[in-house]
Amino acid sequence: MRVLLALMLLAVAPVLCAAVWVPPPQPDPMVILGQAQADAAAKHYADALAKQVWFHEHALDYAQGLYGVRLSYALNAWASLGQAYPPALEKLRAERDAAADHVRQGDGARGYFNEVVAIDRALKDDAATRGLFVWLDANRNEVASQVYDIAQPSLVRAKDYALCGKYLQPQKALQAILDQYRTVTQLAATADRPDEMKAFAQKTLANKTGLLIALLVQNHRKDEANAIAAQAVKEWDDAGYRQQLIEALSGRVPEPWPL
Repeated sequence: MRVLLALMLLAVAPVLCAAVWVPPPQPDPMVILGQAQADAAAKHYADALAKQVWFHEHALDYAQGLYGVRLSYALNAWASLGQAYPPALEKLRAERDAAADHVRQGDGARGYFNEVVAIDRALKDDAATRGLFVWLDANRNEVASQVYDIAQPSLVRAKDYALCGKYLQPQKALQAILDQYRTVTQLAATADRPDEMKAFAQKTLANKTGLLIALLVQNHRKDEANAIAAQAVKEWDDAGYRQQLIEALSGRVPEPWPL
């Protein structure tokens, strides 16, 4: 009996003694994210997950500029890890569910809704984003109003045009679109790749104004759609852009971009 017990203890000893990763005293978030990728490639999955979780929870404590990386590249890497290591997928979904709970409570709704959308994008679960917004529409209308612009792409892809119509504020939305376009266009003048940045700004302008106009048409608000188109067309003198606005006025809803 003693021999059997000793063998059982030896069998589990590596698990019991396995080192748990802890961050260094002065962590560099991007270094740790890179280490997570290396660990995943080496099949050190538990360490990779620990580092992905640390990056998600603490990266912004060290560098606010990592906001975009945290909600794009890092989440995609985490989701990829989840394909090989199911606990990583479970943890990522738990992070999404926790953020969704904050949204339902109205606690930092926009920030947490952005997080939900980013995780759902990494998980390729657009329906979950729409489902959360539908819940907000039914239960927390004021929160739904705060996050509608973030939810709009998921609603459009689901062809939920009537729900979009409840939250459209055309003039406010157009002003935000134009402000973004002008800001990015100005930044492009001094960017390393000005043509690419300017092209991005132009494509974003065309897509967002087209969406706004088409959704108004779909909701039988043609007069407002015409007024928005008349203002939007003055922003950029381009034949292709004008054609996109004409198509939107016919009710053709463009695919949201960027995806």
